[in-house]
Amino acid sequence: MIEKVAIIGLGLIGGSLAKAIRKYTNLGIIGVDVKDDYIDEALREGIIDEGLKEIDKPIDTDVVFVCTPVGIVINCIEEMLPHLKDGCVITDVGSTKKTIMDAVKGILPKDKFFIGGHPMAGSEKYGFSSSSSELFFGSNYFIIPDEKTPDSVVEIFIDEIIKKIGANPILVDSYSHDRIVGIVSHVPHILSAALTNFAYREDADAIRFAAGGFKDSTRISMSQTEMWKDIILNNKDVIKRLIIDYENLLNEFLFSLDCDDIKSLCEFFDTAREIRKSIAS
Repeated sequence: MIEKVAIIGLGLIGGSLAKAIRKYTNLGIIGVDVKDDYIDEALREGIIDEGLKEIDKPIDTDVVFVCTPVGIVINCIEEMLPHLKDGCVITDVGSTKKTIMDAVKGILPKDKFFIGGHPMAGSEKYGFSSSSSELFFGSNYFIIPDEKTPDSVVEIFIDEIIKKIGANPILVDSYSHDRIVGIVSHVPHILSAALTNFAYREDADAIRFAAGGFKDSTRISMSQTEMWKDIILNNKDVIKRLIIDYENLLNEFLFSLDCDDIKSLCEFFDTAREIRKSIAS
């Protein structure tokens, strides 16, 4: 049974977790963040019961969510391990999994459990003020348990937190996770940034005339660089292979264009339109 959680990092995802857990459960919440204004705002709104700048003393929590940038997740876990009680579940929300899961195996003691997590929800905005209790409602939430974590622990975590905040738990292995998010999140983010840079390099003045299509396609390029730097580097092998595949697709399009192959060009757009229709808006 889970009675209290700690959330390290009260930005968009961590803040939204805190708000969702506060709204949809009766769990106690400790908020941890180096930014005093995040802690103060969360306390003032009654979202957390206690605020800390770091975990440097024993805390009586059943679950700890690590909502830091991917690049510092492991260091964060190492530093807090001595202060966690036996049986505590540690989970993260990082957008890459294999690197984190492999590292955890080498540092996790027998009396602690790890469940890799990744909510497929977010925004180009950031910070506690942008967080929402409804961010996870109806979204998929990837669950990647460490091999030593008992199924019963995973089930309790899912039933008492993930389902209650409105998310749809999806159990996968770390490789499958990293490939899936590479396809639908990481490479699209790179392409969004590439399109923005391309337009500016081709004709900076053209940006002034950008309308809905361009704005929609480039919205995610406004996301935080620090966060995405860590994500890209931690999933670079998958991303490199996917970008090569994407380049091959563009080359096929160029070939059709050179050949004035109207049929292939139409199929290119028709196929994309039908696939997009199948995706819930």
